Amino acid sequence: MSDRQRTGTTDFSLPDVTAVTMEAEGVDTNAVLGLAAGQEPGVSRAAAALALWRDRSIPTETLVAAAQRRCAARSPRLHTFVPLYTTNHCDSECRMCSMRAGNTRMERKFSGRHEITDQLRILYEHEGVRGVGLLTGEYADKYTRLSTAFRVGWAIRTALDMGFERVYFNIGSMEPDEIEVLGEWVDRADPVTMCVFQETYDRESYRRFMGATSSAVPKADFDRRVVSFDRWLDAGFRHVNPGVLVGLHPDVESEIVQLVAHGDHLRERGAVVDLSLPRMRPAMSSRDSTRIGDEDYLRMMAVIAFTCPEQRLVLTTREPQEFQDRALGLAGVISPGSPDVAPYRADSAARNEPSTSQFLIADLRRPRHILSRIEANGTKVTHFANPFRDAGVVAVG
Repeated sequence: MSDRQRTGTTDFSLPDVTAVTMEAEGVDTNAVLGLAAGQEPGVSRAAAALALWRDRSIPTETLVAAAQRRCAARSPRLHTFVPLYTTNHCDSECRMCSMRAGNTRMERKFSGRHEITDQLRILYEHEGVRGVGLLTGEYADKYTRLSTAFRVGWAIRTALDMGFERVYFNIGSMEPDEIEVLGEWVDRADPVTMCVFQETYDRESYRRFMGATSSAVPKADFDRRVVSFDRWLDAGFRHVNPGVLVGLHPDVESEIVQLVAHGDHLRERGAVVDLSLPRMRPAMSSRDSTRIGDEDYLRMMAVIAFTCPEQRLVLTTREPQEFQDRALGLAGVISPGSPDVAPYRADSAARNEPSTSQFLIADLRRPRHILSRIEANGTKVTHFANPFRDAGVVAVG
């Protein structure tokens, strides 16, 4: 199959990076930086982002400040959700992930109905969050894929009925029949966001990390993954969250181009788009770790935030508090929490055990502490009922 997917005329087409690079060479970056809120550059967003990334005469601090000004008109300024892993079983073999099927050191866990409900209640009542992200592995067998769609659909409905105001879900690529099963639980107007991170848009790096396409290795199917959002939109839903795993593919420039182009395609289809660009973190039995330094990572975030101002960047606690503080003004979503299975406790910090987690995070403070600190510093966090506000105290640390 070619890069132009053959399953529909509205599907995403991977851009020609060489053509975008040539377009970027003619961009007046100072003119782009001077754009008022709501103004678009006279070139593609991908070319503008690449030109800003490349022009090192513009300091990163200048790009950050310009992006923050351009994003300031968003309302709400910042919202939140907390990830909730409901299992660490997976049929895929992604080299950078502890959940991969061949990792015999992983202690496999699965949450049933009662545990999922208890975890949602802890997040709602003790952490004060009103946004949650439900996660599983990805599966090869069709029956298991449909069963997972049904189970996660039930969990989404449970969260919404409990009072959660926004729900994300990340269960791998989805085909129309799987979306139909999950969609039985969800109204088209519900604030439910599909997350399907491409990880990398480079086919060779994708094959190297995710495996050759095979029915036994579900995530290895690049094409099925990249059109999942179009299937979601075709079904009448609106909220999407594409992303790349920064550091997986060494060519940062091509990843910027592809992610911005994908987000722009979805925007043109009428989607509400969040963008994720998490850095790699240590995982069990994996030597892969963060491969891009703080300054380049901050610059990458800034050029994407500037060129896609209505598309919220998701900042997570993969990053330490010090970096969160530097990058928060570029983000539209802050997502604290643990990639362990059912890790939350009413009276203590979440677990992040190497034997059961997808990866290890840098910041294990409780979500309510992270979010209340942000509010104490002057930024309101939507989808957060601050438990410290009424008590007249501020969480520190």
